[in-house]
Amino acid sequence: MSVRSQKNLGSTETSPDQRHPAWCDRARCTADAAALSGNSYRPATAGQHRSAPVRLDLTTAIALAPQAGEAYLTQAVAPWPCETYLHIQHGDRGIAMTVGNASPLLSALRLLTTEAEAESGWSW
Repeated sequence: MSVRSQKNLGSTETSPDQRHPAWCDRARCTADAAALSGNSYRPATAGQHRSAPVRLDLTTAIALAPQAGEAYLTQAVAPWPCETYLHIQHGDRGIAMTVGNASPLLSALRLLTTEAEAESGWSW
């Protein structure tokens, strides 16, 4: 890797991805800083930060089994900043989107449910 490339990507010594994000669950994390050592980045062995799952009870939303799902965050480990993804898993199906894309969607859903709760007089 050239000196210019190192300057553009940042030093592997100061890479923000070598630190665990606050949400990272060390028991589920597969991040390996050794994959970033020296001038050789090995993406296949770098792993990812991963949060503890949040259980989603979908019994009232979906009439078919399985009725439990989970949501969790992940972030790849690389010598450059990586996006954080929200994963929502239900049985063998799932979706993933960047937190930047998920946040406005979740805010819009919360706005809708808040309006409905206010009208019905019910709230959390």
